[in-house]
Amino acid sequence: MDIALAQLALVFLPGIIWATIDAKYGAGLKPSQATLLIRAFMFGVTTYAILYGIYWIFGKTFGYSAALDSGATSLNFTELADEIAFSVPLSLVLTICWLWIVQNRLLNKFLHKIKVTQRYGDGDVWSYALNSDDANVKYVHLRDLENDFVFAGWVNAYSEEAEDFRELLLTDVVVYGEHGQEVSRVPFLYLSRPKHNIWVEFPYRAEGYENA
Repeated sequence: MDIALAQLALVFLPGIIWATIDAKYGAGLKPSQATLLIRAFMFGVTTYAILYGIYWIFGKTFGYSAALDSGATSLNFTELADEIAFSVPLSLVLTICWLWIVQNRLLNKFLHKIKVTQRYGDGDVWSYALNSDDANVKYVHLRDLENDFVFAGWVNAYSEEAEDFRELLLTDVVVYGEHGQEVSRVPFLYLSRPKHNIWVEFPYRAEGYENA
């Protein structure tokens, strides 16, 4: 196979795995196709750079670099079977590490720490708040002003910020009526509201939380 085409194929194999999982489970807005391809390329290059480092540490010959150094005009994938086989599980491990960094906002916290920026990322405040590990934003009151209900419970899951409707799955839910009387208690409750018409309060405090 032509060496340029082979290079792209090798880079995109682990990169697409990484970029696809990141697009589905990572924080932030859903990327465009162009952005997804760029990320796949960057993730693929990162995977092979780390794989090369692992080979170098253990004193093994990295077949891909050896093929390039030889001045070959084509690549035989069978000669790179080990590198290809190791790149796929490595990309999965790196994806998990990347998602952990993203979900815990380690880069964001570091940039805030050194006072480089005050932005929190590409996502909107909805995702930023509900994805936080702060207990203060895990317990919510969602007010239904049209029907005079208040739904109080713990956030179990929430929809993506790009959706037209905001969705919440609450646990240990107490439903209150218009005068604050308890209407019902349920272990789980699904709620959906238009993104332009939603009122969510965070009443939790360290010493407890307030009733509606």
